[in-house]
Amino acid sequence: MDPRILALDLASRTGWACGNPSEDRPRSGSVRFARQGASLGTVYSACRQWLADFLTANPDVRLIVFEAPMAPQHMAGFTTAHIIRVLIGLCAVVEEFGHSGGYDVRKAKVSEVREHFLGTNRIKRKEAKSATIDACNRLGWAPCDDNAADALALWHYQASVFDPKLALQTSPLFRRRIA
Repeated sequence: MDPRILALDLASRTGWACGNPSEDRPRSGSVRFARQGASLGTVYSACRQWLADFLTANPDVRLIVFEAPMAPQHMAGFTTAHIIRVLIGLCAVVEEFGHSGGYDVRKAKVSEVREHFLGTNRIKRKEAKSATIDACNRLGWAPCDDNAADALALWHYQASVFDPKLALQTSPLFRRRIA
């Protein structure tokens, strides 16, 4: 099975990656659904519209995967109640839209994606962002920002479920450079 996967790193600026596991290079980018300070309804509506437009332009997408937000107690001190509402709301929009459209919709934990893509989950957020961009560049991908890089890592995580040999690309054994 080689489904076209749309991976979403949902946030105020959402990263996306799309491709089949058998492709060498998924496409990626990032999008802001609404201007900063916009109402939650505006953000959610714009997310739904972006999904509809993206999936209309890419009718072969069969699976949508998104990064599940961390539990609020794990985010304490790092975010606000408003941001938590944005993240949880965006996840709800994607799940509802995907379900009503007949897509296979999945979620992944940030910790599992980092463990897969970086070889560790014991890394601070800022360092993880930089390491994810570096790992994408090693694979020959050029993410436009850290949001797209996170979406590419998520895409790779999900693609590895369908094509396990992809996991070798991010294995520590193959990351080392021989002098």
